[in-house]
Amino acid sequence: MAKVFESPSNLSEYLFRITDNCGQSADRYTVLFSDGSYLGLSSYPSHPQGVSLSGEEMEAEVMVEWVANGEAVDVALGDLPPSIVDHILFRANQGAEYLLDLVERKDPMVVAPSREKASINDNTRDCGGQGIYHTDEGYFVRIDGDPSDDRGPYKTAREAVLCSLPDQHALAPEEYHSPLNVTRMEPDQEVLRKVEELEAKRDEEWERQRGMRA
Repeated sequence: MAKVFESPSNLSEYLFRITDNCGQSADRYTVLFSDGSYLGLSSYPSHPQGVSLSGEEMEAEVMVEWVANGEAVDVALGDLPPSIVDHILFRANQGAEYLLDLVERKDPMVVAPSREKASINDNTRDCGGQGIYHTDEGYFVRIDGDPSDDRGPYKTAREAVLCSLPDQHALAPEEYHSPLNVTRMEPDQEVLRKVEELEAKRDEEWERQRGMRA
């Protein structure tokens, strides 16, 4: 079956921010998407005893506060273990699977038969799958304005779905965006240093608490 996100680069502007609290809770990694959905992942989320939680309507301000308070570090995909990146892609595709199926089948609930009957993709956080229509030329995504402003034509349902997804500005203004390019696939040594420092701080706190209980 086709996947909407075949590679990390496909996440593009749909991936909003990733933070790492360095093991201070079971859901160490928080992954926020531009529609407000999010994942809370442990270090081994695919393991039977791992944590892979999902939710909706998370506010971007929360992650800003975590970083500002020294409770978490901003990271990009390239700063994560490859298994975590694979899991993020897997869960993102799970979330988009039903929509992709509807578009592939040209279900009238999602795909309009003409531009005039299509809704307008307004790039709000819930615009995924919105404004898609199909003609003899292929799939299009209707944008407010002239027909020349529409996105398309696309040969595949996958391309149409990708181009209907919200971007980072649909979720929150610039001040809440990650300071990093979150889809960067090369590790950044400065980011990894911050992660190590927070891990060391966590270990010191655990040792302190263990000493208090002894």
